[in-house]
Amino acid sequence: MATPTKRTVRRMPAPPQDEVEDDETGEEEPAPRRGGKPQNYTEELREGWSAAQEVMDSTSSFANALKPEEKSKVVKFLDEQPYVNYRRHWIERATPQGKSTRSYTCLKSFGKDCPLCEAGDRAQAVSAFNVAEIGDDGVVSLKSWDVGPKIFNILKGYANDPKIAPLTRGFFLVSRTGKKGSVNHQVIPVKATALDEDYDIPVPDQAAFDRLEKYTKEIVEVPTRKTLQDIADEIADDYA
Repeated sequence: MATPTKRTVRRMPAPPQDEVEDDETGEEEPAPRRGGKPQNYTEELREGWSAAQEVMDSTSSFANALKPEEKSKVVKFLDEQPYVNYRRHWIERATPQGKSTRSYTCLKSFGKDCPLCEAGDRAQAVSAFNVAEIGDDGVVSLKSWDVGPKIFNILKGYANDPKIAPLTRGFFLVSRTGKKGSVNHQVIPVKATALDEDYDIPVPDQAAFDRLEKYTKEIVEVPTRKTLQDIADEIADDYA
């Protein structure tokens, strides 16, 4: 007969001294809370897609990109200008799971020679904005909106329009339709009053935006020259 495995039982730490009192048996019992209503931590938990996305985003070590879709999203700019501007390569590579496209920061962004550029791949200009995406329940989540020349020119026009500027003044509806090669983006200014009246979205207070920890230029990944050189050697035949 096998000898039973011994289990070590750990005693839970006693509550803080100011929260306990001795009864007649000498055992400690939790003191009654003032106000008569026990604390309920589950009240802080939220349901729904917006809340789920916020939790997902808050646990990521990378910048969470805003991804416009056919259904319009409501965003608010947190800065009047991009928080970083750089160059980026998009490289398609074969993987065991199939073809995959990934971005790599161009070393010319840092004033260095770039192996991918030397291999013949053309980098794209990127301007990144700190924005807050507003969910249907009015919950805000931090996003990085990385835009190319087309959207950049639209936003620059709004930033210079005295009726709309600065970008942080109001809200915007953003959407994306079409497929690769024929993509169309819509960026439409909208007033705060329209969120509630026309879109049934509660208007967040300013404190909700102030609590967001905005991205800085340090979030941009800096690849090593060796990494880019290995990729350049791999794709060299495609640009021959």
